[in-house]
Amino acid sequence: MNQLVEPVALVRGKSVADDGALVRQARRNREAFAHLYRRYVQRIYRYLYSRVGRRADAEDLTALVFTEALEGLDGYREQGTFSAWLFTIAHRRLVDYYRRDRPTWPLDEAREIARDGSNALTEVMQNERMKQLARLVEALDEEKQELLRLRFAGGLTYREIGEITGRSEGAVKMAAHRLLRRLEEAWEGDA
Repeated sequence: MNQLVEPVALVRGKSVADDGALVRQARRNREAFAHLYRRYVQRIYRYLYSRVGRRADAEDLTALVFTEALEGLDGYREQGTFSAWLFTIAHRRLVDYYRRDRPTWPLDEAREIARDGSNALTEVMQNERMKQLARLVEALDEEKQELLRLRFAGGLTYREIGEITGRSEGAVKMAAHRLLRRLEEAWEGDA
C-alpha cells in the first residue's frame, strides 16, 4: 500500500509541510499533488477573483492553473518558491484570459459584500467605504494594483512577490509600505 505522507519542516519553530518535498513526492505519485492543491487553491482563487471579478471565471482559471502546474511539475526547478512558480502560472493565465476576452464590469457587480444581519444604515455606510477604497485603488497604476493583489488577495510574502516580479524582497516591502501609507493618506484626505 502506497501511503502519502506530508513532509514536514521547521519554520520559525513551527512544523509546516515542505513544498519542495511535496513536489518531489508528487513527481513520483501524482496523488500527492493534492497536498499542494489544498495548500494553495484558496490563495490562487482569491488572487484570480480579485482580477476577473466573476466567480465562474475565477474558478475556471484556478482549474487551468492547477492543471498546468500538475502537467508541468517535472519542469519545476526548486530555485525559487513553489508558490511564486504557481502565481507566475496564474499571472500567465490571466494574460491569456484578457488577451482573448477583455470583459469589463462595474466594481459593484464584482464585489460580494458579506451580509451579517446588520441594519440598513450600517450596510450603506460599509458600501460607501468600500466604494471609496475601490476608487483609491483604481486610481493606482497597474503595477501598484498588482502588488496589492499579490500581497492581500494572493497572500504572498514579500519574498515570493519579489521572485515573481524580479525585485528584491526589501524593494517589494518598501514599495508596499509606501503604497499603503499613500493610500492611507488619500483615505484620510477624502474623509
